Amino acid sequence: MKLRWGVGLCWLPALLVVVPILMVLSRAFEPGGEAWAHVVESLLAGYVWQTGMLVGLVLGLALVLGVPTAWWMATCDFRGKWVLRWALVLPLAMPGYVAALAYADAVQGLVPVYVWVRQQFGVEAFLLAQQVARWSLAVVVMGATLYPYVYLTALASFSRQAAASLEAARMLGVGPWKIFWRVALPMSRPAVVAGSSLVVFETLNDYGVSHYFGISSLTVGVFRAWLSEGHLHVAIRLALLLLAFAMAGVLMERGQRGRRGFEGGSGEVFLTPRRVRGWRGMLVLLGCLVPVGLGFLVPGVRLGRWAWATLGEAFGWEASLRAAWHSFSLAGGGGVLIVLGALLVVAGRRLFGAPSLRWAQRVGLIGYALPSALVAVGVGAMVAMISKWPGMGWTALSASVLGLVFAYYTRFLAVGIQPVDAGFRRISGSLHEVSRTLGMGPWRTLWRVDLPLVWPSLLAGATLAFVDIFKELTLTLVLRPFDFETLATLIVRLTDESRIPEAAVPALILVILSLVGLIPLTHLSMDSGGRRQERL
Repeated sequence: MKLRWGVGLCWLPALLVVVPILMVLSRAFEPGGEAWAHVVESLLAGYVWQTGMLVGLVLGLALVLGVPTAWWMATCDFRGKWVLRWALVLPLAMPGYVAALAYADAVQGLVPVYVWVRQQFGVEAFLLAQQVARWSLAVVVMGATLYPYVYLTALASFSRQAAASLEAARMLGVGPWKIFWRVALPMSRPAVVAGSSLVVFETLNDYGVSHYFGISSLTVGVFRAWLSEGHLHVAIRLALLLLAFAMAGVLMERGQRGRRGFEGGSGEVFLTPRRVRGWRGMLVLLGCLVPVGLGFLVPGVRLGRWAWATLGEAFGWEASLRAAWHSFSLAGGGGVLIVLGALLVVAGRRLFGAPSLRWAQRVGLIGYALPSALVAVGVGAMVAMISKWPGMGWTALSASVLGLVFAYYTRFLAVGIQPVDAGFRRISGSLHEVSRTLGMGPWRTLWRVDLPLVWPSLLAGATLAFVDIFKELTLTLVLRPFDFETLATLIVRLTDESRIPEAAVPALILVILSLVGLIPLTHLSMDSGGRRQERL
């Protein structure tokens, strides 16, 4: 009986992730009415086309920026590399909706070009030029802030490739470019595809950049149908289409990877960087600086200048600090809850040995593939149902911190599960068996033996979850309580009001605090590019 109770308790954190999906599915087949018919007839094709186009363009740019830089960092030893080890990861601390602020002047600066195009080629060319400019800026902003997902996975794979395989290709007369294209890249394809899937998920979840540059993606459509027009059933169906896009990305990643891993074979002599100097080293350095400049340096400098210009204004710092406290509180509470849930799910397999708990961990990982818009709609549907129960109107989750934290938990539980699982894998199973032999129960063993050994992994999971929640916009914008501003929502509100210099203050605070969470990723990139035994 105790075993069943313990297994059920360990399943509970994973089952909570499924609640928003079930709520969406339960209302997906309600009559659509005229509102849904209008969306299908006039808007749906545009939503799907623009979403697919945005994902394709952003993914293409992320690959162009991430894969070559990972190859250079893994295979080249050049001046300035020690700085770029951590600098190439910095754009992850710059959310897309924050980086878009820095490129706001570009839209206004192109006005003379638009006028010239209209005078020379007419109104249609004028409208096309505006659309191309908006799309180009949106793709640059998102690609330059999301490429580190590709960079980190590709760097880990390139650094672990066997030197013998590349040396054999060189002895056969294959040039450096062909070695990369025909040998190294195919060997790293599973890692590159895994990083690409993260880029796809983040692009599907984006609302701020698409809204700012006027792109009608499915996420924007969900917001428009639900918040602007009040058609929850339309938002639910659009959210299901977003889920279909996300599941397609998951299936493609699984199909490409198969049973292949990202590491080299055991006992291999791994790749060691070659010294690159002169003009070749300068080109490699400049090539690595381009993505850092686009994704972090340019936005960071612009934000710093605007924040300094508004330093003496009372609004900028008072409202920003209040919003920062709200963001910090939500991220801290959500991070703790996520790590506790991840600990139960992962530790349950070791505590009770139930085969079903392996599936509990997989269910818990589903949340990261769920679009934020779907999670928000699912929680909103749950609120609509609970509010109809007698005496339960006070539990309006969409207007409370409790509902917002629950949405964070659903979306980011996977962020906590991954490092906690890695920490438990490093613990020898014999320690757990000895503890049980000495008469300790499963929970006491977890407290006295496992927790002291895995606390660094728990801290890493909490830190990563904290940063993800801290930057989250979509869930916060929909589910936050009334008149409750976080840094993310304050930035969007000020941007919509064309108060961009004032928005720079909360944006800069958000970026600075988000940099804390990059420490685990920086260590990962530095370890992946560490010293090897042989040189090419």
